[in-house]
Amino acid sequence: MEDYSLRRQMYHDLIEAYKKVAPFCWTQGEAYKRMVKQPAPRYYVTAKQAYQVISRMVKGDFERVNMMLPTRRLLYYTLYDEFTALCEKPMYYNKSTWFIVQHAVARPAPQFFISPERAKHIRCWLKNGVIDDEGRVDQNRLPSYARTSEYHRKKREKRKQWMLERMSGGTKR
Repeated sequence: MEDYSLRRQMYHDLIEAYKKVAPFCWTQGEAYKRMVKQPAPRYYVTAKQAYQVISRMVKGDFERVNMMLPTRRLLYYTLYDEFTALCEKPMYYNKSTWFIVQHAVARPAPQFFISPERAKHIRCWLKNGVIDDEGRVDQNRLPSYARTSEYHRKKREKRKQWMLERMSGGTKR
């Protein structure tokens, strides 16, 4: 069973950021753009996910990160910078990567690392009750365009195939 507490916290912090910037914006689009650029209280990625990526980056393997979408890539590069800054502090000398990553993830992030469109969907879903109290999306209450799971499954499979080809040194487009 998945723990949705991190997601719930992100949703709450996003709404707080929206409340902070919305009165000073002329349009909602501008508010969403400014909302996602607001500093976040933490990095919204689990320590386990961050460790899997950062441990590879420490070894010099940036291929997995470079294949990520731009916002996700920026998240991990910023988190890596935070990790290296923590490594230089005396209190983190001789500590394991896992230990330092846990502390790096909990530090304040410079932004939310999501697109304004995604933030708009999250806010609308929260407002319309599509996201329940536990932070899960109720598939039955989603608009029909978002429920087309077959389309999204095929898109994920196509991206996965592309990533596997790229990692194995196959043809590049």
